[in-house]
Amino acid sequence: MKLATVSAVLSALLLCSGAASAATPACQSARIQVEVSHIQRVQACTLQGPNSPICQQHQQVENIYWQMMDAQCPAPTSQCSINRQMYNIVSQQRAMKCQQAGSSTDPICRAAMQQEDVSFLQVKMSCFLP
Repeated sequence: MKLATVSAVLSALLLCSGAASAATPACQSARIQVEVSHIQRVQACTLQGPNSPICQQHQQVENIYWQMMDAQCPAPTSQCSINRQMYNIVSQQRAMKCQQAGSSTDPICRAAMQQEDVSFLQVKMSCFLP
């Protein structure tokens, strides 16, 4: 739930500042879908477990929305590209560690999930702002 709160605050700041207005409506929509699908995947994997079919399905949906965002949004800045690469690595590590642990409550899985949250927020700050 912390991620959802932080994401909502950041989204509100973007709208208030007008920063998100530089992106096309299709790009803005794709960014929102990435964020929503990310939150839904985190919730599904936390509640159902990292090895559940529901968790895996939400991961696939999130991956599709990342691809849609890439197709709809302008070419990323170099900092965005770096943060995206780091996020992809951290996300894959989280998936592997949590699947090996077999539980989202395992301390190793929890630490990996927190690291992924930090990395996702870095992507938002460098990629979702024009």
